[in-house]
Amino acid sequence: MQRNRYHHLEWLYGIDFFEAAFSTQTFSRHAHEGFAIGAIAEGAGGYLCRGESMVLPAGSLSLMNPEEAHTGHAAAERVRYNMLYASEAAVRAVLGVRTLRGFAEIAPRDRDYKLSQALVRLAECLNSAQMADHRLAVEEAVHAVLATAFALYGRAVLRQPGNEPAAIRTMLGFIEDGLVAGEALSLTDMAAAVGLNPSYLIRSTVRATGLTPRGHVLRARLNHARRLLLDGAPAAEAAIAAGFYDQAHLIRHFRRHYGVTPGALIRH
Repeated sequence: MQRNRYHHLEWLYGIDFFEAAFSTQTFSRHAHEGFAIGAIAEGAGGYLCRGESMVLPAGSLSLMNPEEAHTGHAAAERVRYNMLYASEAAVRAVLGVRTLRGFAEIAPRDRDYKLSQALVRLAECLNSAQMADHRLAVEEAVHAVLATAFALYGRAVLRQPGNEPAAIRTMLGFIEDGLVAGEALSLTDMAAAVGLNPSYLIRSTVRATGLTPRGHVLRARLNHARRLLLDGAPAAEAAIAAGFYDQAHLIRHFRRHYGVTPGALIRH
């Protein structure tokens, strides 16, 4: 059975993430300083909020504005949900927006489960100790949650992705330099290197290349590992040199990218 986990991202504007799974726990009347963005994954949750008693079944979202007082409890035998907490300043910094109008509805249905899936992806990133460029993965996952939540339900207007070939070339060079130096790469550092907001950089990179910045980092690491393997390096050494957690981690991504394991790579 999943246990409750509470993640505090001190390095990422103090954003918090709660993986909740309980049946008897209740929350007294309280409010959050920032936004609370969540999705019910299993069972049903209950609120007393805005003078109304609410039941949120699986598939519902839970979208709270700052300082919105409410209670909380399981409205079924068991409830499981993921919830992100972010201050207004954190949301503005991540998304690069000045104006936040907040959420009009507390419990809308999740459109095509996009926000639920983004929250699940963030949980996976936070719980994966074997992920190369862990912070970069978390940064992109947090961005996906906030961009989805505020674009679809918070009436936020995000800057449209533009044509940024020079910035993308600079970013790719930054990735190669970091890989050679054996450095961990972060979205914040890449965005600073090209002089763009991280959110805008993600969306512009996807528009131009079909990959996120982390997608380009992973591709660069795989290319580096491939070169080392072709030069005769053992897979375990190539994995560490290219920035993977271990040989198994390299094998998993190598198979996804090239369709074979490193052992099937033949030099002629």
